[in-house]
Amino acid sequence: MKCDACGTESDFEASFIKERKSFQSTQRTLCPTCWIRRRNLFEGWYQVAVLVGGVIGYILLWLNPWSHIGHFLTTLFLIDLFLILTIVPHELGHAIAGRLCGWRVFAVVIGMGKQVFKFRLFGIIFFLHWLPIAGVTRLAPIDARWFRVKRFLVFLAGPAVNAAIATIILLIWWDSWRDFGLMGLPRAARLCLWANLWVMVFNLWPRQSKTLNMATDGKQLLKTFSKKQEDIEELQAARFALEALVRRDEYQDRAGALDWCNRGLALFPHNIYLLNMSGVLCLDQQNYSHARKIFIELLSRETKPDGTRYVILNNLAYANALIGDPELLPEADAYSKEAYSAAPWVPSITGTRGTVLVEMGQIEAGIKLLKEAFEKASSSRSKAENACHLAIANARIGNRDQADKYLKLAQQLDSQCRLIERVQAEFQKTLH
Repeated sequence: MKCDACGTESDFEASFIKERKSFQSTQRTLCPTCWIRRRNLFEGWYQVAVLVGGVIGYILLWLNPWSHIGHFLTTLFLIDLFLILTIVPHELGHAIAGRLCGWRVFAVVIGMGKQVFKFRLFGIIFFLHWLPIAGVTRLAPIDARWFRVKRFLVFLAGPAVNAAIATIILLIWWDSWRDFGLMGLPRAARLCLWANLWVMVFNLWPRQSKTLNMATDGKQLLKTFSKKQEDIEELQAARFALEALVRRDEYQDRAGALDWCNRGLALFPHNIYLLNMSGVLCLDQQNYSHARKIFIELLSRETKPDGTRYVILNNLAYANALIGDPELLPEADAYSKEAYSAAPWVPSITGTRGTVLVEMGQIEAGIKLLKEAFEKASSSRSKAENACHLAIANARIGNRDQADKYLKLAQQLDSQCRLIERVQAEFQKTLH
């Protein structure tokens, strides 16, 4: 399948998004990267237009308090503002309910697009992104006791908070509402009421959210009591995998990450996500041969062409490339090619393909892909790893200035990057 916007082709058709063209009956096909870019661009310009309209509206009302256009523009602005503000209490409702039910709450994410900042509070990581639409709370059960009841309460809590805010507004202006209906409320209170009711209904509507690519609260509530025992165990295992991921990426605590992973595997030894995380942590420890064994085992279980298989193929190809055995390079080439053909928009897959090409001697082609992966990578750790591979590639073609540049860049991005020593060893072989 081919993306109509950027021309990217992939064998993994399920990852493409089809949407109807504006004011037309025909559809366009978009890869995930182009779809996210278009969505963020549209939402970004929409927010700018509403903000500018709000400013113009208040100026018009200042000049003429009876201006219909001014009232219209400021009403749109206030509705948008309150819709944004309702996201925070909604997600906090999920987080607080999760804590009260004894679940592990990992993070609260507000907005989409590029991350603006993050902070930790009460053991929860809060992320704020530049596009203030939507939100998600990442949490998982610690045990299976009263699982279905707790899960129901956790997913109900977000809409319940919005309903509570709407109720409080009505109670504050009870006399005005009783005598004159909703129009008796102050405009800001009335619009805040509508915004909370809209968010409540929108989230309780059982469907798959296209924006977040996940089920809404309503659909999650319906699915709660149909969960099987294996589903519950998988969610419990996910808790250990998420703990390991947070320790590794947010706290730079690889020993703690490995401990959480091993604790999870002791309880759920066949869980694919824990095993994959174990392999990734072996890569961090430069235990590439053991990582390879783990990924080979996982690959034998994942025969269906889906996202999980492509992740495993990518990880196995990367382990093969780092082992340094020429006999493993054909396998690395085949697996990285298959993963890249399926998901060329994923930075880690692009970076692995570039790494394999460099190890096979196709330096220029590898550098091109590694640069692309470096630009698209979202974390400093991933950027540092790509910079290290770029340093190695440039060292092998005798480009000392570029090699030094990427090594320094990797050190600035992540001074503890596991590949820095590998780069320095490469410099000793090729540049001296």
